[in-house]
Amino acid sequence: MEKSISKLRIAERKKVIVKRIEKLEQFILEGNTNSLARKAFEINLRHLREEHKELEILERRLLNEEA
Repeated sequence: MEKSISKLRIAERKKVIVKRIEKLEQFILEGNTNSLARKAFEINLRHLREEHKELEILERRLLNEEA
């Protein structure tokens, strides 16, 4: 039961991250922001992508433990 809850939380967090990544990419592509805000968006985007990768690794580990 604990593993299924963890997988569920991972999946939910990944969905939130993907939505935030999409929004940040849109803001960056639109170019309607000043250079400081754009840099902040890019840094945030980088961190979100790293977190997404870490969650994918964790998700794979949980799947391998079940097998």
